[in-house]
Amino acid sequence: MRAMSAQYPTWVKPFLEHLKTSCNMAESCRAVGVSYSALMSLKARDADFEASCDEALEESYDYLEAEARRRAFHGVDEPVVYQGQLTPIFEHNADGTVRVDEETGKPVQATDRHGNLRYLTVRKYSDGLAQFLLKGYRRKKFGDKTELTGANGGALAMVDETKKAARIAALLALAEQRKAKGSEPEDLSDLA
Repeated sequence: MRAMSAQYPTWVKPFLEHLKTSCNMAESCRAVGVSYSALMSLKARDADFEASCDEALEESYDYLEAEARRRAFHGVDEPVVYQGQLTPIFEHNADGTVRVDEETGKPVQATDRHGNLRYLTVRKYSDGLAQFLLKGYRRKKFGDKTELTGANGGALAMVDETKKAARIAALLALAEQRKAKGSEPEDLSDLA
């Protein structure tokens, strides 16, 4: 990030730091308590600040891209829900049976190293994010293909700029005549 001199308002540095992670200028404005109009005013009059905003956004886009790649190829753990409840993981005895609390007679739920109850999760990957990344990096091969055609699927008709200019001039001349006469509209089909 560019060095911010003392001439900038105090909100500028925290704004840029927040922008690096939020990818959102309005949200970053709210986070530091500055109006969006104040931000845009500073950007309009200070090229260095505008460049710093662009740099912060590029850094945030890199983070978004890395997160999309992580979710696509390494996946995320999602909790397993059954009948509206998280599915607990239970402790097991050495023989593989579920450990039962001697006092309550209920299965003992497993905990993590911090003492939090553990629940069953399943790792999910995102084919959609992988496809999105391929479209961005290999647009020629994986990007959306668009073909423009003319009437009834035929070739596009090329516009002759000379004829187009002549039609516009004729329409303007006709409009001036009508304005001068105050006359009724005429059939314009011959000018089309």
